[in-house]
Amino acid sequence: MNRKMMAACAAVALTFGFSSFAEAGCSPEEAQQKANAFAQTIQGVAQKDPEKYAKIMQELQPELLQLQQKQDLDALCVFYDKAMDRLK
Repeated sequence: MNRKMMAACAAVALTFGFSSFAEAGCSPEEAQQKANAFAQTIQGVAQKDPEKYAKIMQELQPELLQLQQKQDLDALCVFYDKAMDRLK
């Protein structure tokens, strides 16, 4: 699997892993929507500008790994918002 697909799958997989956190300020549904938007956007960036994609993903990877360990939906939603801003 290539890197852009791995990143997109990781984004979506993160959200599915948090689906049991119903009490969070960011709902599982909202996090899923943000994950889907991120996955679509990152795929487009990877196709149009591979260098920009590589740079952004290299910068986002450490934070993404931390979020996987924390399982915090609010932090995940903030991450997706920040990531989407950087992809614009």
